[in-house]
Amino acid sequence: MEQPPSAYLDPGCPSSFRDVVGHERWFEALISNLRNEHASGAHQPIALVGATGVGKRTVARIYAKALVCERELDTRRDAAPCRTCDECLAFDRSSFAYVEVDARHFGRLDQDDERVDERAQVNAVHSLIERDGGLNTASVRVVVINNAEELAGAAADVALKTLELEISSSLYVFLVNDETRFSAALRSRCSVFRIGPLSVEGMVGRLLPLCRQLALRSDEAAIRAIARAANGSFGEALGMFRRVAAHGDLTIESLVREPEFGWGSTMLACWRAVLLDRCDEALTLFGQVGRDGPMRMKAMQGFLVACQLHRLLGTVPPVGSVSPALDLVSPVDWGRVMDDWAAWSARTDLPVDEAMDRMVGFWAGLQADMSWEASFVRGMSVLTAERKASSG
Repeated sequence: MEQPPSAYLDPGCPSSFRDVVGHERWFEALISNLRNEHASGAHQPIALVGATGVGKRTVARIYAKALVCERELDTRRDAAPCRTCDECLAFDRSSFAYVEVDARHFGRLDQDDERVDERAQVNAVHSLIERDGGLNTASVRVVVINNAEELAGAAADVALKTLELEISSSLYVFLVNDETRFSAALRSRCSVFRIGPLSVEGMVGRLLPLCRQLALRSDEAAIRAIARAANGSFGEALGMFRRVAAHGDLTIESLVREPEFGWGSTMLACWRAVLLDRCDEALTLFGQVGRDGPMRMKAMQGFLVACQLHRLLGTVPPVGSVSPALDLVSPVDWGRVMDDWAAWSARTDLPVDEAMDRMVGFWAGLQADMSWEASFVRGMSVLTAERKASSG
């Protein structure tokens, strides 16, 4: 492989709105907004609102590049940047027409009360606004402020005044992760686009071509597992893709080497040991689930729910129902652990459904920061106590 996967995995690499699969429902509105800006010469501020990793920065860069592109807008398909004019070429290198900053870095963090130093923020905003634009050859400067909800009151006020003064020379784009913390005054001046999580199909549609581009051997099941685990965040999906691709391919075998995907078979082995009264072995196996205690606790909760679903449906839990790690477990292994539940129930005279309900209730009531060893031992003692009560 001539280039590392990270060379291709920049979320800003799509070159048009249509390349960002999964958000088509509001791209027409963005393209319409772009046409209005070209026609009027006025640049209404934009707020792109959505969880981290859903594609806000990617869309902001495409929008900015489309705005400064020198070709006539009507000659471009879907208003996409041409990628060949001087401004487009400069944009990909280092453009004076595009400024991107992070509001979290505007001030310093006061170690005594953990509040942002507003004066430092205000100074930083002033510096950004007053930055010399004399070298900019484009008709507009685009300023993208990431994590815009971090702007404190005074800094937000300075930004608000700037919006009113620079509407014909600069476009301000605010990338907002938490709308409840974003300045209401700033939001009222913006065209707001709320970006929801990317669908599993949308992510698969992006990741499969990326595998082909990188000449990586891939299993669609592995790609789909990554897409489900990302919970709508393409940024999260790319992070997982990078880690798995470091093994050289995107197969199930590579995927299960990662802690968040490989714990399914270990958890089943752990519970087979529990149900065969090999509790020391079970504790050791539980310690091999995931990378840390909170992941182990969450995995245990997911496994027990998956067992209930398996019991209810009489088959492997449906794809994506609980966890990608459990979806990767073979039907044969699921059949074995369910047989062990049945054999355990016959020995203890405690119905499987009742035992599962009690275990789900116990593990669901635990806090993620509790000791996983102590929680496991306590959970087994609860199961043993219920067994003795039922047997007696």
